[in-house]
Amino acid sequence: MGTRFEAVLWGDDEDHLEAAAAEALGEIARIGARLSAFDPGSDVHEVNSLAATRPVRTDPRLVALLGRCCELCEATAGAFDVTVGSLMRRWGFRGPASDGDDRPPVWGMQHLILDRDACTVAFARSGLAIDLGAVAKGYALDQAGEILRACGVGGALLHGGTSSVLAVGLSPTGEPWRVEVRNPDRCTGSPTVIELADRALGVSAAHGRTLESGDASYGHVMDPRSGEPVASSSAAAVAGPSATDADALATALLVLGAPFEEDLRADGYWCRLLG
Repeated sequence: MGTRFEAVLWGDDEDHLEAAAAEALGEIARIGARLSAFDPGSDVHEVNSLAATRPVRTDPRLVALLGRCCELCEATAGAFDVTVGSLMRRWGFRGPASDGDDRPPVWGMQHLILDRDACTVAFARSGLAIDLGAVAKGYALDQAGEILRACGVGGALLHGGTSSVLAVGLSPTGEPWRVEVRNPDRCTGSPTVIELADRALGVSAAHGRTLESGDASYGHVMDPRSGEPVASSSAAAVAGPSATDADALATALLVLGAPFEEDLRADGYWCRLLG
């Protein structure tokens, strides 16, 4: 996932809290290794390498995550799509833009074939590639949060790269955790403060990693509808019960813009376009 994760826990037993935090952060590291598209030993790398030739039996947790990604893709009319791996590479966000492969990029969740009973993943089109960069941090935080709850931790705040945040329980004051969300340039406007208690926050921004081409600058968030980077310098923030969903929906909000805000609020999410 290429980012720093941190956790703040509170309670009466410091040794127990340290052990719980170590277990939760260790699980995040294991998830990062399994979901990496670059590590030759990862589950995702194996799927990307073989799934166009045969169904690949893999970890049931990856199959479940991909199933949720399919549901989120449908709920966002295709604005969130984890099959954009070939697009990310073609635009130079996953290694060199030109790697000797002149085939046009292939993407679309309709080409992803999941068998939950057999725990297999297959691709209907050659060239398809999974990239979980838009959702992996949130998923890892959700799993870490479950570990902390199982360990009896009453209050914790975790983040991955400050753009994915999960609050477990309440803060030491007995109130919700307060998190600041700033505009992308961090120079203008007052920060938005959101309160989280057993909720998560996901922030998606096109400016985090950019590609320069002539006079144009492209952000790393893809618009699956056009196959091009999102033409926006803004950021989008979404808060809800699941860090996985918050990350995915923040990406979709960045792609779809203001019209999608009403849909999210109608479903009970806090959301905001920034910048």
